[in-house]
Amino acid sequence: MLHRLIALVAVAFFIAACETASQTTADSSGESSSSTAASSASTTSSAGSSGSSGSSGSSGSSASTGSSASSGSSASSGSSASSGSSASSGSSGSGGSSGGSSASSAASDKASAEEALAAIGNTVYFAFDSSALTADTEGTLMRQAAFLNANPALTVTIEGHCDERGTREYNLALGERRATAARDFLLAQGVDPARLRTISYGKERPAVAGSNEGAWAKNRRAATVIN
Repeated sequence: MLHRLIALVAVAFFIAACETASQTTADSSGESSSSTAASSASTTSSAGSSGSSGSSGSSGSSASTGSSASSGSSASSGSSASSGSSASSGSSGSGGSSGGSSASSAASDKASAEEALAAIGNTVYFAFDSSALTADTEGTLMRQAAFLNANPALTVTIEGHCDERGTREYNLALGERRATAARDFLLAQGVDPARLRTISYGKERPAVAGSNEGAWAKNRRAATVIN
């Protein structure tokens, strides 16, 4: 009986020992699996982080490249704009030079025409208190008419003048009659009336200063001036 009891206790102890060993093994396996899973999760997380970092880096590089491209485009645009400005300035400068040359040429042409008119006679003279043309004045006006007909682009103003004697109002009227007499003669020679205008200065602009017959004779005149 005692031996049977000892045998049962031994069997129970053995079974308990086996169950304990089995539980320990199971726990160890569980911990190992957990560690492995945690390690895998950590590895996956690291890989994801690395991937994210790589993507971010790539994106940053792309963005930087885009920025560089944009900067290049801007620089190119700026260069083009500068070139355009330079070209525009050059064109403006050329236009200014051309305008200056044209004005200078026109002034030179006018000076040449004035010299030619002076050479044939640009002034006719009148007797005291008279606007009648004489043979000498008609000869001078004939040459003026020929000159004007040969240069149809020219326009002139005929200025009427008087000597210092008489009132201002009277001399203005007399100067106008003298200028009109000269103009009418030129018109009779075929000069276009649109090219002729008259003005009277009376005694306000004497050609020669003095209160004597020599000065007065030079001041009683009609002068043809190129516009």
